[in-house]
Amino acid sequence: MALNEASEILALTLIFVVHVAGGAMLVWAMLSGDARARRPRWWPGGGEPGDPPPDDPPRPPAPPAQRRPLPLPGSVPSRARLRDETTLREAHPRPPRRPSRPARPTRSPERR
Repeated sequence: MALNEASEILALTLIFVVHVAGGAMLVWAMLSGDARARRPRWWPGGGEPGDPPPDDPPRPPAPPAQRRPLPLPGSVPSRARLRDETTLREAHPRPPRRPSRPARPTRSPERR
């Protein structure tokens, strides 16, 4: 057996051992032992027979007595209606590319 084959077998054996150890730890963590019974349980109804019942879920907040009318007083309609046949391009024109400048005066030919 060559050295290359031995190193491959050793690497595969190491990977196998690490996976088996990780699986064993996962199964151990999922099982409930006597030493772990004192910790709070995350699953509902997963307590021991002598445990007190779980707390009631919180009640939703009461609805507000007075609601504001819609539309709100400070609201304004949009410039573009998306339900119309118009496009957004028509509602929002492009800004000018460069600021407009006054035209330069034309030069007159020099007289001698």
